[in-house]
Amino acid sequence: MTTELLEHDRRGAVEFVRINTGRPNLLDHAGVAALTTALGAAEARPESQVLLLTGRPGIFCAGLDPAALAADGDTLRAEMDALLRALLGSRLRVAVCVSGHALGAGAALLLVADVRVGAKGPSKVGFPEVGQGQALPELFVRLARQRLSRRFFEPATLLGRLFSPEEAVEAGFIDWMEGAGRALKAATASAEQLAVLPEAAYLEAIASVRDGLLEP
Repeated sequence: MTTELLEHDRRGAVEFVRINTGRPNLLDHAGVAALTTALGAAEARPESQVLLLTGRPGIFCAGLDPAALAADGDTLRAEMDALLRALLGSRLRVAVCVSGHALGAGAALLLVADVRVGAKGPSKVGFPEVGQGQALPELFVRLARQRLSRRFFEPATLLGRLFSPEEAVEAGFIDWMEGAGRALKAATASAEQLAVLPEAAYLEAIASVRDGLLEP
Protein backbone atom coordinates (compact mmCIF):
# COMPACT_ATOMS: atom_id res chain seq x y z
CA MET A 1 0.00 0.00 0.00
CA THR A 2 1.29 3.47 -0.88
CA THR A 3 -0.04 6.81 0.31
CA GLU A 4 1.31 10.29 -0.35
CA LEU A 5 3.16 10.15 2.96
CA LEU A 6 4.10 6.51 3.50
CA GLU A 7 4.92 3.39 1.54
CA HIS A 8 3.58 0.36 3.36
CA ASP A 9 4.16 -3.30 2.58
CA ARG A 10 3.97 -6.57 4.50
CA ARG A 11 6.17 -9.62 4.07
CA GLY A 12 5.27 -12.45 6.37
CA ALA A 13 5.42 -11.23 9.96
CA VAL A 14 7.22 -7.98 9.09
CA GLU A 15 5.39 -4.73 8.28
CA PHE A 16 7.52 -2.34 6.21
CA VAL A 17 6.78 1.39 6.50
CA ARG A 18 8.82 3.89 4.50
CA ILE A 19 8.49 7.54 5.47
CA ASN A 20 8.05 9.51 2.26
CA THR A 21 6.72 12.96 3.20
CA GLY A 22 9.05 14.95 0.95
CA ARG A 23 12.70 15.75 0.44
CA PRO A 24 13.63 16.22 4.14
CA ASN A 25 11.00 13.72 5.36
CA LEU A 26 9.60 16.18 7.89
CA LEU A 27 6.58 15.17 9.97
CA ASP A 28 3.57 17.45 10.21
CA HIS A 29 0.14 16.56 11.63
CA ALA A 30 -0.68 14.40 8.61
CA GLY A 31 2.67 12.60 8.70
CA VAL A 32 2.39 11.74 12.39
CA ALA A 33 -1.22 10.64 11.86
CA ALA A 34 -0.18 8.41 8.93
CA LEU A 35 2.46 6.68 11.06
CA THR A 36 -0.01 6.26 13.91
CA THR A 37 -2.56 4.72 11.54
CA ALA A 38 0.07 2.39 10.05
CA LEU A 39 1.02 1.20 13.53
CA GLY A 40 -2.62 0.57 14.46
CA ALA A 41 -3.26 -1.35 11.25
CA ALA A 42 -0.18 -3.51 11.83
CA GLU A 43 -1.19 -4.24 15.43
CA ALA A 44 -4.63 -5.35 14.22
CA ARG A 45 -3.12 -8.09 12.06
CA PRO A 46 -2.30 -11.08 14.34
CA GLU A 47 0.25 -12.38 11.86
CA SER A 48 2.29 -9.17 12.06
CA GLN A 49 5.02 -9.19 14.70
CA VAL A 50 7.51 -6.48 13.69
CA LEU A 51 7.24 -2.93 12.36
CA LEU A 52 10.25 -1.96 10.24
CA LEU A 53 10.59 1.79 9.65
CA THR A 54 12.83 3.35 7.03
CA GLY A 55 13.03 6.53 4.99
CA ARG A 56 14.24 7.94 1.71
CA PRO A 57 17.85 7.43 0.54
CA GLY A 58 20.02 9.82 2.55
CA ILE A 59 17.22 10.90 4.88
CA PHE A 60 15.34 8.91 7.50
CA CYS A 61 13.41 11.77 9.12
CA ALA A 62 14.53 15.36 9.72
CA GLY A 63 12.04 15.91 12.55
CA LEU A 64 8.85 17.87 13.00
CA ASP A 65 7.87 20.33 10.29
CA PRO A 66 8.91 23.88 11.36
CA ALA A 67 5.89 25.41 9.61
CA ALA A 68 3.50 23.12 11.48
CA LEU A 69 5.35 23.83 14.74
CA ALA A 70 5.01 27.56 14.18
CA ALA A 71 1.28 27.23 13.49
CA ASP A 72 0.36 24.85 16.33
CA GLY A 73 3.46 23.47 17.99
CA ASP A 74 1.85 22.27 21.20
CA THR A 75 -0.60 20.05 19.33
CA LEU A 76 2.03 18.61 16.99
CA ARG A 77 4.40 17.84 19.86
CA ALA A 78 1.55 16.14 21.73
CA GLU A 79 0.74 14.04 18.65
CA MET A 80 4.40 13.01 18.31
CA ASP A 81 4.56 12.18 22.02
CA ALA A 82 1.47 9.97 21.60
CA LEU A 83 3.03 8.18 18.61
CA LEU A 84 6.26 7.47 20.50
CA ARG A 85 4.28 6.17 23.48
CA ALA A 86 2.19 3.99 21.17
CA LEU A 87 5.36 2.50 19.70
CA LEU A 88 6.79 1.92 23.18
CA GLY A 89 3.58 0.26 24.34
CA SER A 90 2.94 -1.75 21.20
CA ARG A 91 2.92 -5.53 21.14
CA LEU A 92 4.99 -5.23 17.95
CA ARG A 93 8.74 -5.24 17.98
CA VAL A 94 10.19 -2.19 16.19
CA ALA A 95 13.19 -2.14 13.86
CA VAL A 96 14.61 0.84 11.97
CA CYS A 97 16.77 1.12 8.88
CA VAL A 98 18.38 4.53 9.39
CA SER A 99 18.63 5.48 5.73
CA GLY A 100 20.20 8.90 6.40
CA HIS A 101 19.67 12.02 8.53
CA ALA A 102 17.67 11.38 11.73
CA LEU A 103 17.04 14.64 13.57
CA GLY A 104 14.74 15.68 16.41
CA ALA A 105 11.65 13.48 16.23
CA GLY A 106 13.51 11.30 13.73
CA ALA A 107 16.21 10.63 16.32
CA ALA A 108 13.53 9.94 18.93
CA LEU A 109 12.07 7.25 16.66
CA LEU A 110 15.44 5.49 16.80
CA LEU A 111 15.30 5.46 20.59
CA VAL A 112 11.97 3.61 20.75
CA ALA A 113 13.20 0.85 18.41
CA ASP A 114 14.55 -2.54 19.41
CA VAL A 115 17.05 -2.71 16.52
CA ARG A 116 18.57 0.22 14.59
CA VAL A 117 20.69 -0.46 11.49
CA GLY A 118 22.41 2.57 9.96
CA ALA A 119 23.36 3.20 6.35
CA LYS A 120 26.88 4.57 5.89
CA GLY A 121 27.00 8.04 4.42
CA PRO A 122 27.40 11.77 5.20
CA SER A 123 24.35 12.06 7.45
CA LYS A 124 23.74 13.44 10.95
CA VAL A 125 21.82 12.05 13.91
CA GLY A 126 20.68 13.88 17.02
CA PHE A 127 18.58 16.55 18.66
CA PRO A 128 19.16 20.06 17.23
CA GLU A 129 16.31 21.63 19.22
CA VAL A 130 18.34 23.49 21.86
CA GLY A 131 20.57 25.06 19.23
CA GLN A 132 17.42 26.20 17.44
CA GLY A 133 16.05 27.87 20.57
CA GLN A 134 13.52 25.12 21.36
CA ALA A 135 13.06 23.08 24.50
CA LEU A 136 13.70 19.37 24.12
CA PRO A 137 10.46 17.41 24.77
CA GLU A 138 10.49 15.56 28.09
CA LEU A 139 9.96 12.15 26.48
CA PHE A 140 12.96 12.72 24.18
CA VAL A 141 15.07 13.37 27.30
CA ARG A 142 13.74 10.23 29.02
CA LEU A 143 14.52 8.14 25.95
CA ALA A 144 18.00 9.61 25.64
CA ARG A 145 18.73 9.04 29.32
CA GLN A 146 17.84 5.36 29.01
CA ARG A 147 19.15 4.49 25.56
CA LEU A 148 22.26 6.66 25.07
CA SER A 149 25.72 6.11 26.46
CA ARG A 150 26.08 8.07 29.69
CA ARG A 151 28.98 10.18 28.41
CA PHE A 152 26.99 11.24 25.34
CA PHE A 153 23.73 12.00 27.14
CA GLU A 154 24.38 15.65 28.00
CA PRO A 155 26.15 16.53 24.72
CA ALA A 156 23.16 15.07 22.85
CA THR A 157 20.48 16.78 24.95
CA LEU A 158 21.88 19.93 26.61
CA LEU A 159 24.30 20.90 23.85
CA GLY A 160 22.39 19.69 20.80
CA ARG A 161 25.40 17.87 19.41
CA LEU A 162 24.78 16.10 16.10
CA PHE A 163 26.59 12.86 15.38
CA SER A 164 27.92 11.19 12.26
CA PRO A 165 26.52 7.68 11.73
CA GLU A 166 29.68 6.16 13.18
CA GLU A 167 29.52 8.48 16.21
CA ALA A 168 25.82 7.68 16.54
CA VAL A 169 26.73 4.01 17.03
CA GLU A 170 29.11 4.95 19.83
CA ALA A 171 26.51 7.26 21.39
CA GLY A 172 23.72 4.66 21.25
CA PHE A 173 21.36 6.03 18.60
CA ILE A 174 22.29 3.24 16.15
CA ASP A 175 23.32 -0.37 16.81
CA TRP A 176 25.61 -0.90 13.82
CA MET A 177 26.35 0.34 10.32
CA GLU A 178 26.08 -1.26 6.90
CA GLY A 179 26.86 -0.01 3.41
CA ALA A 180 24.04 2.07 1.96
CA GLY A 181 23.07 -0.76 -0.37
CA ARG A 182 23.04 -3.37 2.40
CA ALA A 183 21.39 -1.55 5.28
CA LEU A 184 17.78 -2.40 4.45
CA LYS A 185 18.64 -6.04 3.81
CA ALA A 186 20.42 -6.24 7.19
CA ALA A 187 17.54 -4.49 8.95
CA THR A 188 15.08 -6.88 7.32
CA ALA A 189 17.08 -9.89 8.49
CA SER A 190 17.12 -8.47 12.02
CA ALA A 191 13.37 -7.81 11.86
CA GLU A 192 12.77 -11.42 10.85
CA GLN A 193 14.83 -12.56 13.84
CA LEU A 194 12.78 -10.31 16.13
CA ALA A 195 9.59 -11.78 14.69
CA VAL A 196 10.32 -15.24 16.10
CA LEU A 197 10.61 -14.01 19.69
CA PRO A 198 7.65 -15.32 21.73
CA GLU A 199 5.27 -12.39 22.07
CA ALA A 200 4.33 -12.87 25.74
CA ALA A 201 7.97 -13.16 26.84
CA TYR A 202 8.94 -10.15 24.74
CA LEU A 203 6.19 -7.99 26.23
CA GLU A 204 7.14 -8.99 29.78
CA ALA A 205 10.81 -8.26 29.13
CA ILE A 206 10.21 -4.92 27.41
CA ALA A 207 7.93 -3.75 30.23
CA SER A 208 10.72 -4.44 32.71
CA VAL A 209 13.57 -3.03 30.61
CA ARG A 210 11.77 0.21 29.73
CA ASP A 211 10.00 0.66 33.04
CA GLY A 212 9.08 4.29 33.71
CA LEU A 213 9.26 5.59 30.15
CA LEU A 214 5.49 5.59 29.73
CA GLU A 215 4.75 7.49 32.94
CA PRO A 216 2.85 10.75 32.36
